[in-house]
Amino acid sequence: MKSRLIAFALIAAMFVALFSPMMLDDSDALENTDYKIDVRTSGQPASEYEATIANGHSKSWVVSVMNNSDKELEVTYTLAPYNSNLDVKMDGDWELGHHLYPYGSSKQYLVEDKITISADSLSESYDGLKVVLTLTIWESGDIASAVSQDITITINIASIYDAAGEYNKFLGIFVNDLPEPFNDSVVPAILTVLFWMVISQILCRLIAPRLAKILDSHTTDDDAEKFKKAITWLITVLVLMVSFIQGLDIYGASAEIKASVISFTSIITIAITLVIAWKVYLLIVEGILARLEDNEDSPFDLTLMPLMNMIGKIIFWVVGLATILGALGVDLGGILISAGVVSLGITMGAQNVLSQFFSGIVILTTRPFKKGDFLKINDKIYIVKKVKIMFTEFLGWDRDMVITMPNNAVTSATIINLTKDDEAYRLYIYFTVAYKSDLKKVEEIMLNVANSSPVVLHDYHAKPNVRLTNFLGSGLELRLGVTVKDFDGNITAASSLRMAVYQSFLENGIEVPYNRVEVDMLQDIFKGARRPGDTVED
Repeated sequence: MKSRLIAFALIAAMFVALFSPMMLDDSDALENTDYKIDVRTSGQPASEYEATIANGHSKSWVVSVMNNSDKELEVTYTLAPYNSNLDVKMDGDWELGHHLYPYGSSKQYLVEDKITISADSLSESYDGLKVVLTLTIWESGDIASAVSQDITITINIASIYDAAGEYNKFLGIFVNDLPEPFNDSVVPAILTVLFWMVISQILCRLIAPRLAKILDSHTTDDDAEKFKKAITWLITVLVLMVSFIQGLDIYGASAEIKASVISFTSIITIAITLVIAWKVYLLIVEGILARLEDNEDSPFDLTLMPLMNMIGKIIFWVVGLATILGALGVDLGGILISAGVVSLGITMGAQNVLSQFFSGIVILTTRPFKKGDFLKINDKIYIVKKVKIMFTEFLGWDRDMVITMPNNAVTSATIINLTKDDEAYRLYIYFTVAYKSDLKKVEEIMLNVANSSPVVLHDYHAKPNVRLTNFLGSGLELRLGVTVKDFDGNITAASSLRMAVYQSFLENGIEVPYNRVEVDMLQDIFKGARRPGDTVED
């Protein structure tokens, strides 16, 4: 009995001697109230986080550690090995760890580190990949107090290159059970592409004519055949590209091959789609504007076509480039930020250029004049040749020179459009007759000349009239008002009417006065005698 007691006593002594250091360590370890670990993400359990990431995409979590105690703590991170299709990065010098001062200290007692996990751009689909980040925290100078906590992140990769069970299946559905050598995966791949091409032609015959008819209703010309051809091309290209990619899945092509083909086909599809869409856009816009132009009350007409052309080019270029860059995996966010900074610099440094640009937009939108109009700008006559987005080209009245004027200078000037609503021009010619003239007869002569002149319009426009406009020192001023064909020929018309009126005045004895000087020769000067009161010596 004693021997048994002694044996138990020895075993107990050995047990206490063996495990007492560990018990001491546990008693000295940090408590979970001495620190706080937080991972900022939404809708996930506190101890495990999960995310689904597509090829080439990433997701981030922010890990924060706060010292809640009056001790100084050390924090280090350790990443366990992870799947090669993942790329894990943490910001800053996380491998060196952090030193945390007591809570409430003026020094750092809270640290934050961001962990970013990216999926390989050519990865296949995976479920349940684990990324384990271990945080080790201990009191400064006392490694025995160290405690560890794992943060486990579960990643699912949703690959766009996953065949999804389509390998060696017709249309990706029916298993290829054909005998050799037709049981090879290339057979269902080729037949699937051919099948979808036949379907595309059927769709073209059924859909293209109907869509073309709908689009043609917005144009003035019979453009149905053009629309039909464009829609047929678009359907054929889209179906070919999609079926070819499915054929690669059925064939079992590698992710590298599929990635290259998808990038290439995406660019080709986008380019062809934009070209076809551009042609359709021009046909529709031109047709709509032509229809509106027939309505007299409509403010829109074909003069807006250059503006719509420019706006369309800007939109199509921006959308096209953005779509192509996105298809190539380029981050558009950084480009947009850079573009914003560059735009700000351009705005500050090229205000005059921007003023010209927006003035051109105003002119093309409000259309205060059009090609061929005669304008009076700063008392000079110009003929509109072409309105462009940055400047307007004018011809001189004699058409012997081309004047280029910035659009901001045009919009800031007072413009008199001499031919805006009607090319006919109201011409006023002034004549002077002697005070003793018979005004009734003068008026009759002037009206007879105007009414019989071929340069004067004798239609619904205002009839010729005569007005007494002024009393001059040499005679009476009268104004003959007539309407001529256009402003361009008003000088020739005025000359013709002046000559005809003057000739008629001469024939009817109407005096046209002119400035004259009368000199009275005093008689005594010729006699050589002095005038009375003349005291000037000879």
